[in-house]
Amino acid sequence: MLDTSQLGAALQVIGKAERPLLFVYIHGWQNNAISGDVCRFEHFIDTMSRFPEMTGRKINVIGVYIAWRGRDLTVPGLSLLTFWSRKSAGQIVASQNGCLAAISELALAARAPDKKYHHCVLLGHSFGGLVLGNTISHSILDAGSNGVRNSSPWDMAVAFNSADSSIGSRQLMSELAYLYKYDEKRHAYVARTSLESGVFIEENRPFLIILQSENDQATGQFFPIGTGVYNTINLRYHWDKVSVPGIHGHKVSEREFYTRTPGNNPYLVNYHVVPLGETTPPSDLIAQENRAFEANIRQNVQDQIFYTSERNDGHENRFCRNAHYNPDDVRPSTGKELWRRWQFVYSGNARVPCWIVRVPKDIIWGHGGLWSDNSVAMLGALFRMHFPLEGGRIVVPPQRPSVPTTPDLQQLNEE
Repeated sequence: MLDTSQLGAALQVIGKAERPLLFVYIHGWQNNAISGDVCRFEHFIDTMSRFPEMTGRKINVIGVYIAWRGRDLTVPGLSLLTFWSRKSAGQIVASQNGCLAAISELALAARAPDKKYHHCVLLGHSFGGLVLGNTISHSILDAGSNGVRNSSPWDMAVAFNSADSSIGSRQLMSELAYLYKYDEKRHAYVARTSLESGVFIEENRPFLIILQSENDQATGQFFPIGTGVYNTINLRYHWDKVSVPGIHGHKVSEREFYTRTPGNNPYLVNYHVVPLGETTPPSDLIAQENRAFEANIRQNVQDQIFYTSERNDGHENRFCRNAHYNPDDVRPSTGKELWRRWQFVYSGNARVPCWIVRVPKDIIWGHGGLWSDNSVAMLGALFRMHFPLEGGRIVVPPQRPSVPTTPDLQQLNEE
């Protein structure tokens, strides 16, 4: 994180690219700069770069892996004891200016005026999701001199199995609910301020998406235990009552948000991925592995419905046992394809441009399943929802997503 020479090297690569599509990834617990996560991220970037849409349009797919000490003890069976120290380390990284400055500089380089095409996607996992969420949430709500918020240079942010308490997410969603109302007819989040009438955010382009596996024991079981032990040691027993986002007048103990991660908090989860059954694959796919990834990328996603094509049985685990990635390794078809359709469905709570999504274990298995074939296919669908195709090209939104200024109180009362 503090190596400016590596940041400089990344900026140089981005500077030379005419049409950069930049992915910035912050790894999580039990990973570092030499773990298998490096290889898995490289494989994702390599796969994305080989799609005809990328090669035919000469898009430069670039990946930047932001490493921190997410793993500092390698003794078998004892690594779980690093929960508190690594959580603290992630919070320190997020609180320091260096992380936000590095992300902003990378994103700004990708959208330099001379670029013919540019997009920047931020990804985070586990405590890396903690770093990502805490780093960018302030930027989402930060107002510029013109009163317009979220002038951030990145375009999309996705956290997998975020290992953060949901206090910050509650505050973010509460503020967004205060600033926005959802318009069913327009399928958009509309500003509540009379000063910015007409400002809206398309439903499929939220500021932040948090994806939570339904069988993630690390955040679903161990996180509450770990924070509970910390509270007991520090004799913390008194909790204030705080409001629940999107539910006027309803308050619960803040402990409900301190001891649960966003994706495991029933007061915050507002989307579920629901199964729609088995299906047949689209025609003319050229990929040999994880063909649903290509199917979701190459065409627009209708009604928030996407494909997966594999059995989530861990078949990917025989690859990337360390940081070394060999692009020439052949990853043949599993020969056990299972094509299914899924849909992102709003399921209650605050309907704001921050999605907290519960995901079946068939797509993300456990805490570390973000790079499984089905999870990557889902990420491809979210990418295409965020950047839809029209006439073979990316549609450039008429205006950048922005959080409106503080709404007119009289207008809020009238609503």
